[in-house]
Order: sequence, then structure tokens, then C-alpha cells
Amino acid sequence: MLFRRSSLAIALSTLVTAAALFATPHTVRAQGADTAKVTAPDSNARPRRVAPVVERAPISPSRAFFYSAAIPGLGQAKLDRPNYGAFFFLLEVTAVAMANRTASDVRAARAFQADSVPSSYKIDASTGAVQLSSTGLPVVDTWKVSSYPTALVEARRLQYEDWMAIIIFNHLFSGADAFVAAQLWDLPQRVKLRAVPLRSGATGYGFKLSFR
Repeated sequence: MLFRRSSLAIALSTLVTAAALFATPHTVRAQGADTAKVTAPDSNARPRRVAPVVERAPISPSRAFFYSAAIPGLGQAKLDRPNYGAFFFLLEVTAVAMANRTASDVRAARAFQADSVPSSYKIDASTGAVQLSSTGLPVVDTWKVSSYPTALVEARRLQYEDWMAIIIFNHLFSGADAFVAAQLWDLPQRVKLRAVPLRSGATGYGFKLSFR
């Protein structure tokens, strides 16, 4: 009975050893196959073309136009162009202030257009004093024409219209500038100046305009 148990133990150990021996080459073979799958890149293979990343404008061209058309300089500020935005905004503030002042001058000229100022008063010959009316006011002898004639009123009205035209033009031009800037956001231009020798021996200058 002891012999049978020893023989059974020996048989089991032999079976486990054999299974381990058969399993080891299989595992090594599998690892070798996986390693063989990693191949070096072919130097003759054509490289893949990577599409360039196009940077989009912060706002669309139509929105940039409406922003600057409503408030000059706002579209330029959204497009990171602070200098242009400040220019259009300062022009707007100046034009509005001048238009307001000119409108006030036009109202004043129209209000005093029909008025006149006393040039001289009647003097009492016996006393040498200014004659007074029943209301106690001096009696006017002659009147002077108003210093706001029709020509002056017309000139101030034309000045007001000019400033209003500048305001409208500034709104439209600022909107158009923002629209173009948003359209050309991914197409900045570069201008280069270089000396070019000529056949006659003189030196000329060439311009190079490149787009990205």
C-alpha cells in the first residue's frame, strides 16, 4: 500500500514536470511572436501629410461687422486689435462731441436770427437824459441788425451735417475693417523690402508679399 502511494506521488510529480516542460516552450514561442510584430519604420515609406491647424477668429466676420457698426472699435477689440479699436472709438467720441457743440451753435443762431440790438437811444433835448417809456425802459432810437444772419445759420447747419456724415462714415468703415480683419484672420500678409541689382548697375528695390 505504501509502494502504491509512493508510485502515485512519483507519477503525479512526473506529470506536473512534463506539463511544465511542454508549457514553457509554448510561452517562449508566444513571446517571440509578439516581439516579432514590432517592426522598424520603413525609411522609404512616404510620410503622412498632416493637415495644418487653422486658427479661427474669436468672432465671425458678420458678428465683427455688426459689433463695430454699432460701437466703433468693439469688433477690433474682440479681434485683439486694440490700436485700431482705440482709433475708431476716439474718432467716434470726437465726432459726437463736435456734432453736439455744432448743433448747440445752430440752435443759438436760429434763436437770435430774427433779433436785433439797440444801436442808440432817444435823448431828451432839455435835460440831456435818455427818454424813458411808460414801462420805465429806455426808448430805442435806432436798431442794429442781428449778428446771426441767414448765411451764418446756414454755415453752422452745414458744419453739423458734416460731423453727422463723419459719424456715419466711421460706423460703416469700422464695421468694414472688422469684417475684413475677421475674414483674413488666418491669412496674415507679410511685406518684405530688399535691394535688387539692375543690369544697368543701379540698385532697385523689390517688394515681396507672402501669405500664410
